[in-house]
Amino acid sequence: MDGVIECLPHFVTSSASAVKILNMHFNRRSFNKLFQLVAKQWEQLKLNGELHVLEEVVKQGNRMAHFYRNTLLSFMGLFLLVPLISPILDIVHPINGTRTRQQLLRVNYIFFNDDDYFFYIYLQLFWSSVVIVFTIISADWLYMLIIHHSSGLFAVCGHRVQKATVNANNFTGESVSENYSYEKIRNCAIMHNEAIRFSDILKESSRGSYLIQVGLNMLGISATAVQTVINLDRPEEAIRSAVFCGACQFHLLLLSLPGQVLLDHCSDLADNIYSSKWYKAPVQIQKVLYVMQIRCRKFCSLTAGGLYEMNIENFGITFKTCISYITMLMSMKD
Repeated sequence: MDGVIECLPHFVTSSASAVKILNMHFNRRSFNKLFQLVAKQWEQLKLNGELHVLEEVVKQGNRMAHFYRNTLLSFMGLFLLVPLISPILDIVHPINGTRTRQQLLRVNYIFFNDDDYFFYIYLQLFWSSVVIVFTIISADWLYMLIIHHSSGLFAVCGHRVQKATVNANNFTGESVSENYSYEKIRNCAIMHNEAIRFSDILKESSRGSYLIQVGLNMLGISATAVQTVINLDRPEEAIRSAVFCGACQFHLLLLSLPGQVLLDHCSDLADNIYSSKWYKAPVQIQKVLYVMQIRCRKFCSLTAGGLYEMNIENFGITFKTCISYITMLMSMKD
């Protein structure tokens, strides 16, 4: 069982990176459609002078992605540094003999002794770890930007509603179908429909991937937490396991956070409609806003297989579930 628990986190990480790549491969048509919609909507908003609203939301996603990248690279740096502690101490503070060396991963080469080729094996594992981590960062970075683009569409829609209803004098006594303000409200409804369509494509192309990733992260958090506790008498092992556990928790958090951003912007659209001067608009315009308000009650959300919504509340529930698994594994260990 010890060997399974020790190898499980590395299997989880490798599997997560493979799942991200395979999901993009199998859903490449959906992603191609999303990219085409992004380019089309970007140009339309640029012509309408509303691109700044979308840009503001996408920049938030870019900042989140930068923070995610820097944090994961920090975790990776600490993880890669731990096996070098003993060789460095042998040089800086030598003792009678050689300190025990621990590789990045538990590996077993049949044709030669691992200790005789410690640094060669370390370099191979080092490069493999870098490739896996950068694969995870690249895939998640793309997802964060696409999700924030989807959120930005709802922000643009809310901006249009506020702008179209800000001045009650826009609504004249002429035929509403020919009224400029009615056309603006109609464009709001069209944009709302495009935002829903975009989020639906994104939801369908990621639900399976999210389900597997959430499950893998739960396994990784539970296994590394148990490793940290049982290796407290071996500082190097405990530190490495703790770093891995922190990285898994952070990865799960950043999987859930963009979904929360999307939910928040859907909710903000309903608030923008409610806080607009809809009550001063003609009945025909009020009906359009009412239809949008009804649709806003059904939030656009990202799910893991349709069973689990990707948001901060469920992240907390999942983390508490991991604590229960950790307790169970520790009792089995005893």
